[in-house]
Amino acid sequence: MAGYNVKQKKTGALKMGLDIVTVNCYIFVMEEKKYTIQDLCDLSGYTRRTIRYYVQEGLLEPPAGRGRGGFYYDSHLKRLLQIKALQDKGLKLAAIQELVKEREKPELQPSRELWVKYLIDRGIEIHITRELEEKERKKIAEIIRVARSIIESG
Repeated sequence: MAGYNVKQKKTGALKMGLDIVTVNCYIFVMEEKKYTIQDLCDLSGYTRRTIRYYVQEGLLEPPAGRGRGGFYYDSHLKRLLQIKALQDKGLKLAAIQELVKEREKPELQPSRELWVKYLIDRGIEIHITRELEEKERKKIAEIIRVARSIIESG
């Protein structure tokens, strides 16, 4: 199996009725492919200098390890190929940097705004933000009193 290495093999016996069956269990580990900078150059068409520049500018993650022992992963190759595709479409490096930064931003959860619901009458409610309700309690109480009196008289 390409990309997989057997990490562990266990053999055991399993009794099934009167027969004993030998069972082999293999634990496979998927290993991510590692590339040298030269491998990336060959696969992406970029020069070493360009790849190092992209790392310096934040377009590409730094390699794992340092110096000659440094290596890159599939994610590095994928990013380089994405950059190349965007450049082929006419995007400038500055625009590509903005896209990369935008994609890497953690997605913010929408802020939850708390509302307080006041029941005026059947089918009639007033919704007020919790923040406003805390600041303007007396005014809100008066608004609710007036609204209820209008409905009762109406």
